[in-house]
Amino acid sequence: MIKTYNIYLIVLCLFYASLLSANERFTNLKEGMPYEEAKNALIAQGWQAVENKQINRSSLYAVEIYNQGMTEVVDCISMELDGCRFRFQKGSEILEIKTITRRLTFDSFKIIKK
Repeated sequence: MIKTYNIYLIVLCLFYASLLSANERFTNLKEGMPYEEAKNALIAQGWQAVENKQINRSSLYAVEIYNQGMTEVVDCISMELDGCRFRFQKGSEILEIKTITRRLTFDSFKIIKK
């Protein structure tokens, strides 16, 4: 019983440590910063933009952004906040950036493990 408890405790600690280290890696991403600035910071850290090869399945707003050279756009919702998602890859990790407004203001990110 005690060994099982210790294993759960170790797994839980490792999980929280990985969450903290993920957030520490992205301290240069600040809510409200321009997307282009966030993109440049990620590229400087070795992340690569993932081209959306199925852009024709995305919204017209996403296609417009894609045609402006931001081929990493996944999709956009052109409503109140004009939210868009962009993808980057580094090793086996995929990072998704969310922006808001037509000015593409950085809002948040999440890591998607492969």
